[in-house]
Amino acid sequence: MGMSYMRAWVLIKTMNGCFKEPLVVAARGGRGHGGATLTATGRRALELYQGMEADCLKVTKPRWEQLKSLLRE
Repeated sequence: MGMSYMRAWVLIKTMNGCFKEPLVVAARGGRGHGGATLTATGRRALELYQGMEADCLKVTKPRWEQLKSLLRE
């Protein structure tokens, strides 16, 4: 994902702290032994976010087409 291991850990800790239940369960372990897994809450949050993103894209598509027409090719 183009980020350091430490940055990923900080983001996981931050996300988990923002929600009532953890989104990600992570296991330390060094190269090849650690890992991270989405929890059921994490999967639900991701599903909701993706739905919000899809809704926003539908609503903004006409304006996006208008904006694109103003851009250089």
